[in-house]
Amino acid sequence: MKKFNEYLYSFERNVSKVLLLSMVVLVFISAIARFAGHPMNWAVDLSTFMFAWACFLAVDIAWKEDKMMSVDVLIRKLPEKWQKFFKLINYFIISAFLVYLVIWGFYLSYTTRFRTFVGIPNFSYSWVTLSIAVGAVLMLRTTIIKIKKELTKPDKLKLKEDK
Repeated sequence: MKKFNEYLYSFERNVSKVLLLSMVVLVFISAIARFAGHPMNWAVDLSTFMFAWACFLAVDIAWKEDKMMSVDVLIRKLPEKWQKFFKLINYFIISAFLVYLVIWGFYLSYTTRFRTFVGIPNFSYSWVTLSIAVGAVLMLRTTIIKIKKELTKPDKLKLKEDK
């Protein structure tokens, strides 16, 4: 399982980097082409597709690396037992929201299956909206791993009492 987690993490990082770089290059080339009088109408649509996927993959990476913004000024002043309790409550709230995103993300993907991009015929908009559901599944997986880690982490208070 650890090997799979490392592979998934590496895959997410590399795909996010490639999508972000491709998007920037595409927008730049599109701007130059528009200036030259040859607009590339499909470039904005393809950039939207790449941006959506890069965002949802990158947010899972940030969540895995604990680089998400958090406000814990009050929580840090509480005893460790209460910190753990509030952290778990927070994880469960996040999990509930992610389950909501998974359900509605797949629903949105289904309902937009016949919508196509203006500049890219035969390319369904569902591929963009699917990034919501897939990103939420990845973040939910990360959250469940964080919950398991928090529940199996030994309490420092118990360790001090045992000594």
